[in-house]
Amino acid sequence: MNDFNEQNEFEVELQSPKKPRKNHTTAKVMAFILSVAVVGGGTGFVGTYFAGRQLRSEVAQQTPDSNDAQSPQQSDNSEESNKATPTLDDLQGDVSIPTTDSQIERNSDGTYKYTRDLVNAVSDSIVYIDVSVNYYGTETLYSRGSGIIISKDGYIVTNNHVVEDGDLFSVKVNDNANGGESKTYEAKLIGTDSETDLAVLKIEADNLPAAVLGDSDKLHIGDDCYAIGNPLGLETSVSKGIISGLNRQVSTTDYGLTSIQTDAAINSGNSGGGLFNAYGEVIGVVNEKYVSSYAESLGFAITINDAKSVIDDLISKGYVTGRSILGITYTLIPETYANRYGIAAGMRIESIDNSLAIAKSDLRVGDTITKIDGQSVITSEVSKILASKTPGDTVTLTVVRQGSSRNNTVDIEVELSENTGNT
Repeated sequence: MNDFNEQNEFEVELQSPKKPRKNHTTAKVMAFILSVAVVGGGTGFVGTYFAGRQLRSEVAQQTPDSNDAQSPQQSDNSEESNKATPTLDDLQGDVSIPTTDSQIERNSDGTYKYTRDLVNAVSDSIVYIDVSVNYYGTETLYSRGSGIIISKDGYIVTNNHVVEDGDLFSVKVNDNANGGESKTYEAKLIGTDSETDLAVLKIEADNLPAAVLGDSDKLHIGDDCYAIGNPLGLETSVSKGIISGLNRQVSTTDYGLTSIQTDAAINSGNSGGGLFNAYGEVIGVVNEKYVSSYAESLGFAITINDAKSVIDDLISKGYVTGRSILGITYTLIPETYANRYGIAAGMRIESIDNSLAIAKSDLRVGDTITKIDGQSVITSEVSKILASKTPGDTVTLTVVRQGSSRNNTVDIEVELSENTGNT
């Protein structure tokens, strides 16, 4: 319905000041056309196109400026970077839900009988995250959110939109179950993924109260669930509800994961917190809600089973593996403009990444790509064409050479490279 206004939850709690964006080398801007140096993006007349979280990108990759800060996925030559990276299974191997209290009552199926006992057992696995930016030399609070401790040694899962654009990350951990006091740590950003809205932080600590990751495939509509997070800065808040829907596709990106729908109260600041089942296991990472005068109690959490492979990749690589890119920057020329000036409509190439496989092809700067594997780049969603491909696959580009008639085309085969997220 047009009346139903979808809004990404989690608008940054602190709206100002905004962090200055990094300046990347961009292609030339043609008259009437906005040049986009992105990895993909929608077809049609080019504009500044936002898809909920950030500028879409899946097709062309741009080389970062030499002055840009090192991205999380770029490794250095330090001894730490050469250490074997643990898998999520390794990290979860020694994690269990505390069962020391003999007074805890359970139902016949093993679920907690009382919500208070479940909350006492698992709430310390949820952390409070402060994100700051270096705003013209001054450290300034930029956003706040929640996170889930997934290992005793300090790996934490949260949402990408909680940490994106941040420079400094502060994590407050409670350890009330063991009689300890809260403690604040400086966190390192391990990896982020805007497509799935997941990110991983790491703090240097031992014997933390980590959460057990459950099996979201075993959920049923009507099951009890519990959202624990820090809405509006209110630390360790709990809301109870039921599973209202499963396998929801609410992401605006081609690589978005399935979501769990719940009527448990979700508010700004719950981002990155946990959705727990009645056994005290994490079944989802809270990340969205619908905001509308025509709807309420529509909250969503990323399904934990779908999230696990993303988390594994972020820990081991800093980016999600297996996604393909061409490796170009381009200007999208719409048909109306092309017809007016007698040129080809399509993706006019402004630069080619010489570090990727595409550099070995016959493609040239100034060429205009009109089709990919026979599908028009004007009428088809380019990002969706590439979403079905894997790195190493070969695609056929139908190209009009610069200076040639728009009816004079040539087919060029190009090998796709892996998108490492360095846009």
